Amino acid sequence: MLTAHDAYKLSHEALFVATTFEHIETASRDTVENYLVNRAIWDELNYYKQHGAVLGHHPIFAWMQRLDAIRHMKVGDLVTLKIRIENNIIKNRAKVRKQPGHIFTADRLERIRKMEQELIEVNRLLNL
Repeated sequence: MLTAHDAYKLSHEALFVATTFEHIETASRDTVENYLVNRAIWDELNYYKQHGAVLGHHPIFAWMQRLDAIRHMKVGDLVTLKIRIENNIIKNRAKVRKQPGHIFTADRLERIRKMEQELIEVNRLLNL
């Protein structure tokens, strides 16, 4: 949480010293994103403090469930998943390369990042 809060404070300060439109846009986006991450962590901590149980809305919990599902797959399913992930990464990178200013570019980049994380885990489980 401290890292998310520190990132929020730094991006918020950068917002006030930005001089060009591009810097203002980048600083604004970073400030909002860092605030939302910090707020999600804060909500999780407060819920746990009040109820003694995990709320589970933070994206890390979805990632943990996905990792658990991958770790329980059979070898054949892991190979199939590896091929599918690699193909999807290639397709999404091609879309980003062909249309860098598209409205879905940020979503595609995030999807690529998540697929690369999954691919690392699949390769680890397959000893590749």
